[in-house]
Amino acid sequence: MLKRVEVLINHEDCWTPHIPFTVYTINLEVYPHKNYLRSRILIDSTDKNILNLMKAHKSVVKIIKKDKFKGGTYVDFLNIYKGSIAGLLYDREVLILNNVIKDGMEKWSFIASSKDVREIINELRSLGEVVNFKVIDFNPIITPVLTEMEKKVLTIAYTYGYLDYPRRTSADQLSELLNISKVTFLYHLRNAQRKIIDYSLKHISS
Repeated sequence: MLKRVEVLINHEDCWTPHIPFTVYTINLEVYPHKNYLRSRILIDSTDKNILNLMKAHKSVVKIIKKDKFKGGTYVDFLNIYKGSIAGLLYDREVLILNNVIKDGMEKWSFIASSKDVREIINELRSLGEVVNFKVIDFNPIITPVLTEMEKKVLTIAYTYGYLDYPRRTSADQLSELLNISKVTFLYHLRNAQRKIIDYSLKHISS
């Protein structure tokens, strides 16, 4: 049986406890053979000291790119794989759903086999203090199938207020942040919106 697990952990040997702002992970790429992972995050602050705090920690290998937007900062960087929570979860081949850092603690949500949950929690305890965790049955609901790019574009459009009225940011800014053209950004966003609306009309309204 599959379980959805939510874990709140204080990972002292990482850069995360040193950032006094809320951080949203929007993408993770792992390179175990090179001992690093590439993270793209959104930080809910424009504080100029953010990068210095990150660079000063031994777990951060390199800052690739950073951009400031209204009320937030986008950071693309390399992080050490071994000893990271993301690395542990990838090694255990779980399905990572979400990662948010708040008040210096990491909150992870993932799907794992029920027989593996206890062992995974114990392994997480070897990396830091597990403050709290919750395990519930995972009952997947059939939803619109979005591509990785559609998910990424939709997430960043929602996070930065592009879907608000009035809009808090522009397609030009978000496409630059994602390092894609404005046309590509709008193409994937509209595809994602069309899939969600189509699903809603077929299933929710019925």
